[in-house]
Amino acid sequence: MLTDVYAQNLALANVPSKTTYPPGIPEGAGVYGAFEGRTPCQEITRELGIKVGPECTKRKWLLVLTQDPATHIPGSYKIEGVGDWNGEGKWSIVKGSKENPNATVYQLDRPGKNSLFLLKGDDNVLFVLDHNKNFLVGGADHSYTLNRVRN
Repeated sequence: MLTDVYAQNLALANVPSKTTYPPGIPEGAGVYGAFEGRTPCQEITRELGIKVGPECTKRKWLLVLTQDPATHIPGSYKIEGVGDWNGEGKWSIVKGSKENPNATVYQLDRPGKNSLFLLKGDDNVLFVLDHNKNFLVGGADHSYTLNRVRN
């Protein structure tokens, strides 16, 4: 006989949580979305060509993507939490990952360095890909997933 077994509660799937970044995130028609996540430090900084000390175990990201409010064409991005790469740049939508040629992938341009590729899982989830558009695999404590957040 089973004890301490409970039914799963019905809940809305994949609802954006509140941001943990103060003072919040920008809003309005020009903001495509804001995404947060915690990735392993050594692996992602090596992929991005960023130097960190051996004590670095995780990176807490905030990524804000903007768009043209009328045409919805991708505009700029602002990223925080990734170390030397904090800042802004341009992003675009490209097709294809290593495993799916029809996948929607966001490309964040990094002048003079490899672009960062993010696979769109759905409207609320982005998966970090390597420079060859392969999935990066996390561990028990951190993943390569960025989730949409709200204020």
